Amino acid sequence: MYSSNNFIPIVAIIGKPNVGKSSLFNRIIKKRKAIISEEPGVTRDINYEIITCGDAVFKLADSAGFTEFGEDIIHKLTQKRNKLLIDEASIILFTCDVNTMDTRDFDIAQIIRKSGKPCILLINKVDNEKLREGIYDFFDLGLEEPLPISAIHGKNINTLKKILTAKILNIYKSRDLIPQNQGYVSSNNSHIINVAIVGKPNVGKSSLLNLLVNSERSLVTPDPGTTRDAVEETISYGDSMIKIVDTAGIRKRRKIRENIEFYSLVRAEKAVKESVLSILLIDAETGITTQDKKIASIVIKEKKGLIIAANKWDRAKEKGIDQDEFIKDVYYFFPHISFAEVVTISAKTGYNKIKLLKKILTVYNNYNMMIKTRDLNSLLRNLVHPGAHIKYGIQKSSAPPVFEFFIGRTDINNTNFERFIVNSIRKNFEFKGVPIKVNLRKR
Repeated sequence: MYSSNNFIPIVAIIGKPNVGKSSLFNRIIKKRKAIISEEPGVTRDINYEIITCGDAVFKLADSAGFTEFGEDIIHKLTQKRNKLLIDEASIILFTCDVNTMDTRDFDIAQIIRKSGKPCILLINKVDNEKLREGIYDFFDLGLEEPLPISAIHGKNINTLKKILTAKILNIYKSRDLIPQNQGYVSSNNSHIINVAIVGKPNVGKSSLLNLLVNSERSLVTPDPGTTRDAVEETISYGDSMIKIVDTAGIRKRRKIRENIEFYSLVRAEKAVKESVLSILLIDAETGITTQDKKIASIVIKEKKGLIIAANKWDRAKEKGIDQDEFIKDVYYFFPHISFAEVVTISAKTGYNKIKLLKKILTVYNNYNMMIKTRDLNSLLRNLVHPGAHIKYGIQKSSAPPVFEFFIGRTDINNTNFERFIVNSIRKNFEFKGVPIKVNLRKR
């Protein structure tokens, strides 16, 4: 850890729309995390990533385009976020486009000067020597000497990292803190529980993330499709670290009309694949839908743990919906995921927040649980199934649990027999919330 207060500087990428902020973010973190498009205004939520450069560790933030224009609620909220990000940043990467210097750059430069924050002026899209001549115009912004870069081609990115490292270490020195990144728990640490929040648009995924992390981390509006990038945050609960990813709403593929929506879907599916478990958020007022089933199928295909969270329970309760009956209906309409944990919640009021966090830990433990061979075979000796003789069985692996059973007779329906075995295992061992795979071998 860094110090007693676990201080981590924030480096904020700031600039007007479409200057390559997200491209720069992806280049520095060395992966395609932020969605990139020629359409301005694609980035809405702030993307964060922990970066290690030598002895310096900082949190890199990719922000929405800075502009005073626009009256819609999404624009107003993103601009508010940008100003808050500048307030909390330790260093600002003011990113400009070498081809499009205008009054907006001067306006942003003025905001940065008023903040008093250290700033590195970056002139992006300097892809050749001829374009380099354009950087001299940016001296008029009244900031430090600009650094020409190309986020797409990686030009001068290593130079930028060296400058950042020196500035970050100076910040630690000024605070009498000594960075010790050997003990730092990064987002790649295998002990962190990776959880993806998935669901249809406008069911409250971003509100749930904000509730769990206890901050306005994800942008929330009444408009469906507000979230585009996958927004993540890591929290501490009990003795565990939980990384929660808020994904874009998953629509039917035939209704996806924009490239941005397609990339959002890809990010959501990637988040599920990289998670240990997913929280499928459904609307308690409207009940189960066909699209909910299809989204659940994505989780099942990846063989991940699953919690079904019925949101807006405060409203459902006002309508007289009975909780026990509702949960029974969930299992009835979701027979292929009867293993899932189900919890009713309200992201608005915080109802059952702790219960949901406890279920995350339960499902995680079940997902990684190994049953002793003697205990498993003790169960098998007491099982009776017409037409089948089970000789013995073993659990081959966990995450997800995989079992292998050796049988002595062949006159059985494998599907029915596998279901019988799985139900017996679930009845006798704690595997709630996780899929179980069964392999049969005949001997």
